[in-house]
Amino acid sequence: MESEYVELLPRVCAVLGDSRQSVVDDTCLEKLLDCFQAITKNETELYILQRIPCLTHIIVNIPKQRDLNPSTLSFIMRLTGLFAASENYFHELENDGILSSMFGSPASLGSETWEEATVRCGWLLGIQNMLQHEAVIQFLCKYDCIDEIIRLQKDPSIFVASTASHLLANILSFSLQCSELAFLGNGSKIQLNDTVAALHSVDWSDCVYAITGHIEDFLKSGVTSNIQQALKLLSMVSGTNYPVAIVSLWPKIEESIKLLLKSDLTGLGQPLTKLFLNVSRTVPCDVLEPKIWDLLSLLLRLLNQAEALTLASGILKLKSCPKPLRMQAATALFQPLNYIGTVTSVQPQEDTVLLDASSNYRVDIEHRVSRKSACVNLLCQTLLHLLELLQMPSQRIELPYQALIHSVLTVLKLCIGAAIPTTSAGVSISRHLIGCIKVQRAGIDVLGAIPQWAGRIEEVNSALNLLLDYIRNPDTDSTVLKKTLQALFHWMLHCIEAVDSPALEPTLKEFLDGDFLSVMKKRLFDVHWEIRDSALEFLGQLCFQFKEVESFCRSIGSCGIPHLVLELLSDPESYVRASAISALGKMNYLSPNWQTLPNENSVTVMKGNILPHLLDILNQDTEGFPRRAAVKVLADWLKNSHMLSSCELDNFVPIILKIGSNDLDWEVKVHSLELAEAFIDQSSSNSLISPYAVVLSNSTHSAQVKVLLQTLCDAGIFTILFHALWDCDRPVAQKACEILMKLKRIAPGADSSQIHNKLNGHKPNRESFADWLSSSNFNLQNVSNVMEVMIALDLEFQHQQLVRSSDHIESSLRSLLQDILAAAENSEDSGADCY
Repeated sequence: MESEYVELLPRVCAVLGDSRQSVVDDTCLEKLLDCFQAITKNETELYILQRIPCLTHIIVNIPKQRDLNPSTLSFIMRLTGLFAASENYFHELENDGILSSMFGSPASLGSETWEEATVRCGWLLGIQNMLQHEAVIQFLCKYDCIDEIIRLQKDPSIFVASTASHLLANILSFSLQCSELAFLGNGSKIQLNDTVAALHSVDWSDCVYAITGHIEDFLKSGVTSNIQQALKLLSMVSGTNYPVAIVSLWPKIEESIKLLLKSDLTGLGQPLTKLFLNVSRTVPCDVLEPKIWDLLSLLLRLLNQAEALTLASGILKLKSCPKPLRMQAATALFQPLNYIGTVTSVQPQEDTVLLDASSNYRVDIEHRVSRKSACVNLLCQTLLHLLELLQMPSQRIELPYQALIHSVLTVLKLCIGAAIPTTSAGVSISRHLIGCIKVQRAGIDVLGAIPQWAGRIEEVNSALNLLLDYIRNPDTDSTVLKKTLQALFHWMLHCIEAVDSPALEPTLKEFLDGDFLSVMKKRLFDVHWEIRDSALEFLGQLCFQFKEVESFCRSIGSCGIPHLVLELLSDPESYVRASAISALGKMNYLSPNWQTLPNENSVTVMKGNILPHLLDILNQDTEGFPRRAAVKVLADWLKNSHMLSSCELDNFVPIILKIGSNDLDWEVKVHSLELAEAFIDQSSSNSLISPYAVVLSNSTHSAQVKVLLQTLCDAGIFTILFHALWDCDRPVAQKACEILMKLKRIAPGADSSQIHNKLNGHKPNRESFADWLSSSNFNLQNVSNVMEVMIALDLEFQHQQLVRSSDHIESSLRSLLQDILAAAENSEDSGADCY
């Protein structure tokens, strides 16, 4: 620890020990504990803390005081536990009787003190902090602490009850781990299979027997709240860092779990599901197999449809699972969609039915879909679980994708009245779903995630046409329309990226030649700005991704959409103006086929019109979003060298940089620096120089570098970079520093000793930089002067300072100690004012 921290600690401890003073903000104590916890991870630092007299004093003496602030006592308990995590210090405190007085019997603290929830919580967390060695387990057994922790699970304070449950789980897991280590030998690596074989030979501690007895009693009690608490505790055990714990416990609780599955599961479905899934994820399948799979299958059959969805989804996510159980889980998950598909079709085709229609959930589903709220919730849950499965990157889940696409399309058609149900149940469901935004959003999310599994042209056609119906529908909610456009983008992209894309190209062309573009033109001028914004964002994405697709380029160019987007640069809403700028920027990436269009629609005419517009926006727009979009588009164009001619580079880039670097919006300034970086890349590529690699010095290369640096000086790049280096916004200064460091690598060397002699111990900073440049007669248009400035500034050190988080001072231990002292002084002043 730094000496100045140690100097502040005695004053802080004096405040904590004075019952007349109070810590105004309890969060200061929480943060102080966090700091101590981080420090004590280093054993040397822990030893130093344990030997600081004032800290020892508050642990030994202050808890004995009367009228001690409950928050302070709670803090001391937790601090004591933190120090007692060291076994040697634990024994010191135990021999002095400190641990027994603080953590032995709650009665020793006094009944009034124990009534404070914060004290009970501190007592539990103190034990949790010291739970790092087996001596703690022996201490808890000696003073019958386990019974008190079990009672605190029923505490009226939710924080105390939750903390007690977590502590019990950790004690049980740690105790079992210690027992297994003792049996197998400390030098042996625990193997779960060995543990199962050795279960009956291991002598468990009294703590383990007490907690497992409590769990068994609650599981057999027949009281739902008690059973829920026991299952929750077991789930916590299975989620700890000791998988051996749940393996050791399983044979003891298995019969009780089986009895539970034969009883009424009302209120127990969720905790049972969580327990079974935790065990399945934590324990290797070969340890409890096949028992766990049989129990999962049984539970899946017994749960109601809503509860079965979570369990089924969890089973499908397991990496290793028997195929029959996986099929059973898929059946359970698809039942709601399967049922809706059945009751809304006259005679469903064989490949449009998800799975076998017969199921134990059918009666449950019929009951649920008969009520609107239950029907909507069930469908949304089903679709959400399906979306999670479809988006899993690590593994592909085997699902009936064609049938899934058909079912999702059916649900979405029902939501806009495009499907005609043929049964009374179907009519009832249709009434529930029509105009239902929640189901529309969930369904479109799923539809947008499955285009790669569309196997037939008919499916692609159906999806494209349905999504267009949603876009065309004037009643479509703006949030639904945004999701619809994104889903449509994925389906259109599938038409050009799929393995069978040549077969899908006619489908895409037919779609483009239909009324898709006319519908989009109407949406560009919708009365709702959110819809105009979403339409522009979608068109920009589409133009960039389809820039090489000839049919698309011709369709966009001939329909006049680019000129409509150009008009939206003057939209009253700043978000729309920003999206219009981004869309136009991406439209300029379209292939040269644009040039075959009539002159008034030509992209070259468009670009000639856009550049002055962008400059006007940078200069005149009062909102930050359009200015950010403008300079970002220009930076993107510059990164793609073919987008701007050399003439445009010379004429526009210096002007744009000057405007952007003086903007009040920090994001505009950062994008301006990205533009400067792109200009440097462009200039260096023309000079065949890489500014990002260390190069060998030779006369030819040195001459090329000087030409490059002089080009940057003439364009005002260094003036802008040095100005940004001292910007009050950290991201701006950091970006400028990074660019200067890259340039410094390739610049010809300068005599650093001579430069440091000129500095005479003075280092320029934000306040003195301009005066220093002037007094040193440095000219930022001169390459040699620029190099001297870069060396003088020590950019590497400055970058280290910039990348540090801005709260490294505010959240430091020193700052916290000062806050506590300041709060105490303020409370004294307030007390004096009262008189």
